[in-house]
Amino acid sequence: MTMKTYLLLFSLLVLSFSAFSQRLNLGGGYFGENTTYPGMVGEFEYEKFHTERFSTPLKVNVGFYNHPRSHSALFIDLHEGFRRYSKNQRWYFEQSIGLGAMFSFYNEDVWHVDANGNVARVSNFANVDFMPSVTFGLGYNLTPKSEKANYIWLRPKFFWQLPFNNLANIHTAIQVGYSYTLKNK
Repeated sequence: MTMKTYLLLFSLLVLSFSAFSQRLNLGGGYFGENTTYPGMVGEFEYEKFHTERFSTPLKVNVGFYNHPRSHSALFIDLHEGFRRYSKNQRWYFEQSIGLGAMFSFYNEDVWHVDANGNVARVSNFANVDFMPSVTFGLGYNLTPKSEKANYIWLRPKFFWQLPFNNLANIHTAIQVGYSYTLKNK
């Protein structure tokens, strides 16, 4: 699929869910590929409650990380999942699956040798890769009695980079961040 197709599908999903939203959250935080390779992630989340303690969040993540001596990557992904709150609404556990795109750039100069033996510097842009992922999370509500919730969260993430040398390359990441409720319906 082309990038235009991904953007069109993403736009349709966001528009189809936004009319029925019960809670809209905005958040961001640290994104560490292999835990220690630094980056950032921002998210916009639509959360639909089915009961007082169970919801299905739909998240759009946009992020960046830098893997020294290898590559840097920008990514965008869409996650759908389940979230279960504790009785007092302070803690929650979540899990989600996602689909996205990752734009990789080599951190070093890239050179190409043609059939005649000529050497030339080329772009360090690596690829646009397909990025399926699985995320788990644990969150804590700092303001449980308030209509505008403030959450801190920890989310381990596993994501694949497809294709990578005609196979898949699995990555691990840790996300630590903060989310704020923009709107409750």
